[in-house]
Amino acid sequence: TTPLGRIASQYYISHSSMSLYSRHLRPNMADIDLLRLFSMSGEFAHITVREEEKLELSKLATRVPIPVKESPSEPSAKINILLQAYISRLKLDGFALVSDMAFVQQSAARIMRAIFEISLRRGWSSLAKLTLAFANMVAYRIWRSQSPLRQFKNVPEIVARKLERKSDIEWARYADLTPSDLGELVGVPKMGRTLHRLVHQFPKLELSAHVQPITRSILRVELGLVPDFEYDTKVHGYVQLFHIIVEDVDGENILHHEMFLLKNTGAEDEHTVVFTVNILDPLPPSYFIRVISDRWLHSEAVLPISFNKMILPA
Repeated sequence: TTPLGRIASQYYISHSSMSLYSRHLRPNMADIDLLRLFSMSGEFAHITVREEEKLELSKLATRVPIPVKESPSEPSAKINILLQAYISRLKLDGFALVSDMAFVQQSAARIMRAIFEISLRRGWSSLAKLTLAFANMVAYRIWRSQSPLRQFKNVPEIVARKLERKSDIEWARYADLTPSDLGELVGVPKMGRTLHRLVHQFPKLELSAHVQPITRSILRVELGLVPDFEYDTKVHGYVQLFHIIVEDVDGENILHHEMFLLKNTGAEDEHTVVFTVNILDPLPPSYFIRVISDRWLHSEAVLPISFNKMILPA
């Protein structure tokens, strides 16, 4: 079987959808383009727009965050609107719409994962990051612009909203705040300790690397990964999965990809992953190593690898 055939069977994607993706996927698609392509998938060929749904779909179209170019009477617009309404947790009136939404949502997680795998195969970094993010946005029903803490089950809506209003404080800075800072931030002092615990349970890795050119065209990378979060099997299960992605200087092309499995038994240890990556010619100023969680939005570590002082073997 071909690589695409393997992806199709792993994610139960129809032949018509795979050929649609093969033809229309582009390395730098934005979310508008990705959702339009998604809504044309063969999986949704049976979905139609009923006369009595048009008004509700038009209203929903004004409430979803990513613009839908087609008219709400088009089936592809309906699918796009329903997926966004699902992620946004919007309430629907019509019973038929609710069952269509359930079908769209169940297919969405599979389809986004399949397009993620296709992007990895093609070495397209930005589309891989976008589709992995969408797979998780569907799984958690949250948008990337919302608080990362919404991925935990016990954060009250009112607290999550207050965190989102404090957009001046970057997510990376939350780890430096004390429980009382966090309680004050959301105006609910007694939530401080809970928030502090969740911030520190959020999967985070510290990266370091030792690089050495083996030949003029091959670089050996020894990547050190130190878990910097409190591992709790009730929250994280027994294993956390991360994608190690080496990107070129523009962040466009994937030069290397592999999985890193962090087991609960190794949550206190430093881990080392060794791999080789091609050195491009002419020599670029740097590469970037990204380690992205497979299941958590916003859990991502980046390490630049500079070639400025690197001396290649003769």
